[in-house]
Amino acid sequence: MIVGRVLGWFFLFAALVLLGWDGVSSLSSGEWRFAVLGQRWFEIDQAMGGASLNILQAGIERRISVDLWDNIFTPLLQWWAWLVFFVPGAVLVLLFRRWGGERQHKRFSGRR
Repeated sequence: MIVGRVLGWFFLFAALVLLGWDGVSSLSSGEWRFAVLGQRWFEIDQAMGGASLNILQAGIERRISVDLWDNIFTPLLQWWAWLVFFVPGAVLVLLFRRWGGERQHKRFSGRR
């Protein structure tokens, strides 16, 4: 279950980074707003010189279903970027947490 916790913490870290990015962008623009996932993906994609968003769209529409892109991915890309990572991260961390309470460590007492 460590994989679920690590993945959850990774998502929470990504949400924190995206929230910080929104904060810095808001300070420079003078108004507070959250960026949507599609905008952030496009900005990262342009900085890296790729076209992964367009390739993903073409691949899903051609090989799987146009409805999948229109009804699932398009609304998802219009949600706040930090929220897209925060919700699954929080769910994974809570779902895969340790349930037995704190582990008791045996300490050396000097007795045999």
